[in-house]
Amino acid sequence: MIKLMLLTGIRNAELHGLRWSDIDFEKKLIHIKRNRLYSKRLGTYEKCPKTKTSERDIPLSDGLIADLKVYMDWFRLADDDFDNKLDNYYLAVNIMREPESVHHIGSWLKKFEERNGFKAVTCHGLRHTYCSMLLSQNVPIQTVSKYMGHSDSSITLQVYSHFIPDTQEKVVNAINLIESEE
Repeated sequence: MIKLMLLTGIRNAELHGLRWSDIDFEKKLIHIKRNRLYSKRLGTYEKCPKTKTSERDIPLSDGLIADLKVYMDWFRLADDDFDNKLDNYYLAVNIMREPESVHHIGSWLKKFEERNGFKAVTCHGLRHTYCSMLLSQNVPIQTVSKYMGHSDSSITLQVYSHFIPDTQEKVVNAINLIESEE
């Protein structure tokens, strides 16, 4: 699940809302349709994403597709009729194939960082890393913003612009070009 978060940039609540029916293996996409959250008053519940742009499709790498197929085989071992009930199963589950607590991955990451001397390894940090990796590879800001589920690319730009390579150099070159045309 951590690799899925790192290589798709999905939020923790989005991960916990994913069902097998949200994975399109042919088109290599993951459909973000719901969040699974927790509150003391309501317990664990599902909710639509907070904005229309939060409902989105995110491309999956060949490696993630292969990993998900292996993981899917594990589900099939427990349920011969699994393929006919894809909407019944969440991806984030415990060993009994029951929905995992929405706090589980965050708790696991906290223990991981303490054991290994890391600082601030969080679910949101995985999302931040995904966005940073895309920007450092010169993926257009509008595309990154779309995959992040941001309502406006200015949000992505405000938070992550320092990861866009050669930004300062591009600005200087643009100004030099303008000056040379005068």
